[in-house]
Amino acid sequence: MYQWVDPESGTTQLSGKPPPWYRSGEGGPRVYVFDKGKVIDDTGIAVSDSERERLRHQALLSVEQNSQQVREKLLEAKRLQAALERDKRNRQSTTDTDQPPVTKQQPNPKEQPPAKAVPTEEAMRALLLQWDKIRTEQAQQAVSSGDTAAPAVDLPPPPPPPPQ
Repeated sequence: MYQWVDPESGTTQLSGKPPPWYRSGEGGPRVYVFDKGKVIDDTGIAVSDSERERLRHQALLSVEQNSQQVREKLLEAKRLQAALERDKRNRQSTTDTDQPPVTKQQPNPKEQPPAKAVPTEEAMRALLLQWDKIRTEQAQQAVSSGDTAAPAVDLPPPPPPPPQ
C-alpha cells in the first residue's frame, strides 16, 4: 500500500499501486510503502541510485503482475459464466422435451395452512412487563433468602394476536 499527502488538497492518498513519481528522478510528495502493516519504504530516506531503481522496478513489476492476475481471473470468470449459461440452456432444453407441460393449479384458500401468529407490539410489551415482574420477585426472594444464584424464568406463552 502506497501512502502520500496530496500537496494541492492536503489529503492523505492511499493506493495499491505506486504514484508516478515514486522513486523517480523527478521527485514528488513523500511516499510511505506499507506491507502487512509495516513500513517497508519511505522516499524521505535517501537511498543510492541503484537501490532507488531496484525499488521502483520492483513496484512497477508488482503492479504489472497484479494486473496480469486480474486479467486471468476475469478470463476465468468469463469462461465459468459461459459454462454456466451452456449448462443452464442444456438443462432447460432437456426438461422442455422430457416432461409434459405443467398446468399451474390455483391454491384452494380452505387448504392453506394457517398464518403464523406474529405478536403485536402490545403483546410484546405485556410479555416483557410480565418477565420483568417475575424477575423482580425472584430477585427480592433471593435477597431476602441470601441466595445469589439467579433462578431460571419460565414464562407463559405469549397471548394470541388480536383478530385482523
